Amino acid sequence: MTAIATHTTARILDLAALGTGTFVEARRRDEVHYRGYVEDTAPALGVAWIRDDMTGQRAILHLDEYSIWHIGG
Repeated sequence: MTAIATHTTARILDLAALGTGTFVEARRRDEVHYRGYVEDTAPALGVAWIRDDMTGQRAILHLDEYSIWHIGG
């Protein structure tokens, strides 16, 4: 199941800009697949790990598979 995309502050193009605790959405074709807080990143690999708010599970996000958006608060 996917959620409707919310208003965002910025698309993340460089994972080095993400810090632990940053709230993000991972989208494909403008549909939210994951939404949660960043737990870890590996910018050299193009991946970030978040704790998904919808399922409570840890999710790995690949920049080549998802657009990642910082959610303002």
